[in-house]
Amino acid sequence: MGTRNKCGVNRQAVVIIHGMGEQRPMDTLRSFVNAIKKHLEDLDDSEKNTRLRSKADGVSEIYETRRLSLSASKKRPITDFYEFYWAHNMRNNSFQDILLWLLKLLFSRRKKIPKRLGLVWCTVWLLLLFSIITVVAVTQIVGVNKINSLLSAFVALPTLISIITLSIKSSFLNSIGDAGRYFTPSPNNIGERSRIRQQGITFLKKIHDTTSNEKYGRIIVVAHSLGSVIAYDLLRLLWTEYNESYGHVSVIDQSAISEIEIQCNKADGITNPVSFQHLQYKCWMQQKSVGNKWLISDFITIGSPLCNADYLLMNNVSFDELKNQREFPSCPPVLDDITKTIHYNSKPYNVEEKIRTVKILHHAALFAITRWTNIYFSSDFIGGPMQRLFGKGVKDESIVRKSLWFFPGGHTNYWDFDNKASLSKIVEALRLKTR
Repeated sequence: MGTRNKCGVNRQAVVIIHGMGEQRPMDTLRSFVNAIKKHLEDLDDSEKNTRLRSKADGVSEIYETRRLSLSASKKRPITDFYEFYWAHNMRNNSFQDILLWLLKLLFSRRKKIPKRLGLVWCTVWLLLLFSIITVVAVTQIVGVNKINSLLSAFVALPTLISIITLSIKSSFLNSIGDAGRYFTPSPNNIGERSRIRQQGITFLKKIHDTTSNEKYGRIIVVAHSLGSVIAYDLLRLLWTEYNESYGHVSVIDQSAISEIEIQCNKADGITNPVSFQHLQYKCWMQQKSVGNKWLISDFITIGSPLCNADYLLMNNVSFDELKNQREFPSCPPVLDDITKTIHYNSKPYNVEEKIRTVKILHHAALFAITRWTNIYFSSDFIGGPMQRLFGKGVKDESIVRKSLWFFPGGHTNYWDFDNKASLSKIVEALRLKTR
């Protein structure tokens, strides 16, 4: 077992949640871990002496995933990497499943579309109009009978049709279809959404509850693309089962909660997300000291469509209203309208003839103790800045990259070996060197 550091972390876990598409188990995890290890070695020679081991993870409901364990270095404790794999829940996507969602996006009023998606929206409409005009023009010039003959000849080429169909299914339905179905709570999608969330919550609970020499002092959740939407749902749902947990009332220091509340009550609110993250970590440590069992210190989103959640979510209630109702946790957390706090008090305890209470963070105050770092390429319109929707406590990390405006440039390349800028931001956000 590694030497315990001043933060009480002698073993830490990193949970990777993959994005949309035909993902295979372990592909995302292995590529991510290999890139992180190589980057750590470039920064610290002691990392070159570490070893990576693969073992059955013991937490997944399937037997296709494994745990990759990276031995400790001089400055980093033992680090275990897990993958929460969910793609097998999204099978047989059809146009019918996502048609309503696509039409809603397409027919949204221009002023409701986020700035980063504006050009893409205009491009799609121009292509549709061009296609309609082209079809009408060709029909007028060639004639309907001639077009029917051409179509009949085309349909007579089954091999070509199969290739085109498979291509469309692979590139569109298996990718955009996942997003459309997860974002849309229609009856056809409820089962898949629920299974993913149930499996994910069970997964994270098991990692929280590991015992003996594999007990974790800290958990980091890293999520890419659509996986970040799933991760956000898992964290906000799981937090409601942990926010009221405590066990030690003899010595209580919860000053960080008061400091956060002071920051939130200022007219200009949070002005420096880096300073706020220091405060969040202090709050996390203090909550652990009073017996709160929440171990997730960091949430890292990469190329996340959450930045456009108000546009992509199929919901009749505005996103701001849902935040105010505490359905969607923000960073920093929303204050109570009356008390102007993010906590309420436990029942009173008599400790050494002194009456004490524990401050309990409310059910949407997840990001009082969990730092949120959001990383995205400037060319990747799927990802983008998160502060617009979720608050100034999110640390947005934009990485300059050029690409055509209608192409999400770099969306699948964030931890490629040659992308030093994005890899550096990811390693910095992971904060693996806790010693």
